[in-house]
Amino acid sequence: MTHRQIAALTIVSIVWGASFLFIRVLVDAGVEPLGVSAGRTVLGLLTLLPFAWIARAWFPRDRRTWAGLAALGFFNFAVPWTLFSVGQQYVPSGVGTIANSAQPLWAALMMAILIPGERLGRTRVAGLMLGFAGVGVLMQSRASGFDAESLRGVPLMLLATVFYAASAVSIRRWFRGVRALPLTVAQIGFAALYLVPLAVATGAYDDASMGWQEWLSLLGLGGAGSGIVVVLYMWLIGQVGPVRAAVVTYLMPPVGIFLGWLLLDEEVSWPMVAGVILIFAGVAAVQGAGLLKGRAEARRSANAAT
Repeated sequence: MTHRQIAALTIVSIVWGASFLFIRVLVDAGVEPLGVSAGRTVLGLLTLLPFAWIARAWFPRDRRTWAGLAALGFFNFAVPWTLFSVGQQYVPSGVGTIANSAQPLWAALMMAILIPGERLGRTRVAGLMLGFAGVGVLMQSRASGFDAESLRGVPLMLLATVFYAASAVSIRRWFRGVRALPLTVAQIGFAALYLVPLAVATGAYDDASMGWQEWLSLLGLGGAGSGIVVVLYMWLIGQVGPVRAAVVTYLMPPVGIFLGWLLLDEEVSWPMVAGVILIFAGVAAVQGAGLLKGRAEARRSANAAT
């Protein structure tokens, strides 16, 4: 990966790692899950609209592409964002980042099935499995804090990662010609169209108690996490593919756990530390394999040219 791609990966990891804390703050304040997902889409859209207006010539013109973007807005944003908000009612904020780390495994499997010529290779598969093992250790370290209601949230979050992975592979397969900004704005715009009427109709904000912490959480979740940073992630998918871009989810658990310890007084145990080490080892293996593959392809291209 280039320095620019690594910087984008780091920014996305930090902001999205903090997003689970923001969701938890809003849910605890009485905002219903539909209200959380609707609020973040609207703020994300408002943040991006000035940039979209400047780059309006980049937007696609054909109806087929817009139909695909409408579907992505539903499956890549509206559904998983709502599922995570529902699940966050039952689990601590750090658990959301841990569950989210299942995405690269789904992305890897779907890539191998749907993308012609894509091969994971032994090193990359080992890296993905190592990272997933780290997620398992982290989950085990938090298991003592689960009760019957908490276990209702984790499957919903895991289901959300399936939607994320399927959407990422679809973007790589069928939307590579759409630039990152219009790709993001269109999806979030459609998600807002789906979610806002439902949130208003169901009274998702009727029992909310919003103070300065809740408003800052909503701004961070919406303007940053659901706006600018999403463009960075869409750009990463186009640059390095959904499997390598999805390893951002491996970097999010340490951020979520740290913020949970710092702001919510959540316990940090040795199994958590071990899980984080495994996750970073998995990331190193996946990225190293991709780097070696890229260099090998570059050498073959250079030899062919000569």
